[in-house]
Amino acid sequence: MILSGRVVTVSRTRIHCGLNSLDGLHKLLESPEYRKSRVFILVDNNTGKHCLPALVEVCPLLDSAMMFEIEEGETSKSLDVAAKIWSELLSAKADRQSLLISLGGGVVSDLGGFIAAGYKRGISYINIPTSLLGMVDASIGGKTGVNHLNLKNQLGVFYSPIAVYIDPRFLKTLPLAHIRSGFAEIVKSALVGDAVLWRRILRQGAGNILAEDTSGKPWQDMILKTVIFKNRLACQDFREQKLRKILNFGHTIGHALESLSLGSNDARLLHGDAVALGMISETWLSHLKAGLDETETPEIISFLKSAYRTQIEVLEGSIKNRTSAYDSIFDLLLHDKKNAEGKLKFTLLQAVGKPKINLEAGRDEIAAALDKIFD
Repeated sequence: MILSGRVVTVSRTRIHCGLNSLDGLHKLLESPEYRKSRVFILVDNNTGKHCLPALVEVCPLLDSAMMFEIEEGETSKSLDVAAKIWSELLSAKADRQSLLISLGGGVVSDLGGFIAAGYKRGISYINIPTSLLGMVDASIGGKTGVNHLNLKNQLGVFYSPIAVYIDPRFLKTLPLAHIRSGFAEIVKSALVGDAVLWRRILRQGAGNILAEDTSGKPWQDMILKTVIFKNRLACQDFREQKLRKILNFGHTIGHALESLSLGSNDARLLHGDAVALGMISETWLSHLKAGLDETETPEIISFLKSAYRTQIEVLEGSIKNRTSAYDSIFDLLLHDKKNAEGKLKFTLLQAVGKPKINLEAGRDEIAAALDKIFD
């Protein structure tokens, strides 16, 4: 990561973060290693329109790159879409020296990495995240994947990009809903690893933070803190065997809620929204199973319910029978990748900044935790 002139390499990835960070992309493409590479760009229908022109302006070499465009949203994160792009790469005679640039949010980053990993047993790729969620989560750490059978991220590999360029200028292209979604991952990182940042977020309030100009210093500071934290964990535990699991707080129930919403036309949840609701439940589980105290527990739950009230109302409105919905959620939880020996595993909080991994919870406890979202 470029930070005050320093470059930090995570696995084989160089991460450039900050305004004008894209200036280094032109230099990389002209380097001896990539000068002769055939370059391809993956975008969705929004980033192709709003972000690609700015990228080509900074890096004119990309004007001749072949572009693949997908529809925005989780439905594009599928084997069918990946196979279609693999076929187009073959038709274009892309070889193993080719380079794929993913320009977009979490869906584009996850899908692009998966495509790069699978094509001819692996070609180089670069992530240029354009959403807040992509900047602080999806583009870094080397996780790639697609959804399958309406289940979140069931197919994928760990495969690092050669570089990530995080330029906050792209945040100006986002609607508030996507800023709110990415903000959930910042909150998550603060809760598991930065008590000082959490107190600052709590003191300022979600409404005030989300109303700020995204190009301002507070946002850049939160992005940097979150990226640095995740990179440190990814560097120490790339394949998520132990330490990196602390980043899963909110994601076990969150992924189940997101998977449930994939099958609904009325209650589609963005990833960060689902994680925020998952954190409400898992904060309550933290109180039950990890000893999170009676001061921090309601404080965290109240903050999240206030910030994501609309998302709660949408989800609640789509549930006709809570018992039946909980049965579906529990079935989805059984597919979670962290499970072992048929037991549901959670990352929970002993205190803010003190997570604990691999804690088990039973069905009745999970039902009580889900009640905290709605009650």
